[in-house]
Amino acid sequence: MKKGFTLIELIIVIALISILGFLSTGFYSRFYNQNAVSTVTDELTQEFRKAQIYAMMGKQNGNWGVHNNTTSIVLFQGSTFTGRNTAFDETFAVNSNIIITGLTDLIFSRMTGTPSATPTIIISSANNTRTITVNSQGVVNR
Repeated sequence: MKKGFTLIELIIVIALISILGFLSTGFYSRFYNQNAVSTVTDELTQEFRKAQIYAMMGKQNGNWGVHNNTTSIVLFQGSTFTGRNTAFDETFAVNSNIIITGLTDLIFSRMTGTPSATPTIIISSANNTRTITVNSQGVVNR
């Protein structure tokens, strides 16, 4: 009696492994997108809170804000993003699969910490969406 695998057994094993690999890419992709949305939501919330604290402390004797463009989120010091002091910029890269709507600039006033607007920000990717709101007192909810 010979010991070993037959060609049919080998083909079945390879087919099963291929099917499992194909199915797992969908799960991984969904997990990756959910994680990316969650990470950006957390980072944006932290940047809002940090900007408000810096403004209330009077750090660098000015306003602090958060700017969003398609590739990054920037914490900045100044009354406008274009007139900011770039030496104090803190930048967080945004995953290219993530779309942020409802925010360009949000500036917190020196000493009071009140925001320049009360945005509702939507962070999305594929079938995953999260929402952040900032009220008139600067309270950030997600």
